[in-house]
Amino acid sequence: MSTITKQEWADWKINPVTKAFFQAANIRIEDAKDILAQSAGLDSTADNFYRGFIQAYIEMFDFRIDDLDETTDED
Repeated sequence: MSTITKQEWADWKINPVTKAFFQAANIRIEDAKDILAQSAGLDSTADNFYRGFIQAYIEMFDFRIDDLDETTDED
């Protein structure tokens, strides 16, 4: 398995494709919040789905690589 360096991670985070991906993810969070705000309490299974959906995306935004090994495996 290959690892990435902190610099590669930083480069990826500022890449325009990555930024577009995160922007789309943020739109999905807001859409899910709107759906939940309009329908909360009508269907507990759906409520749980949207709460989990929102939390999963939020966790993705919070993901950090602070303890990367600065070396990469060479295959």
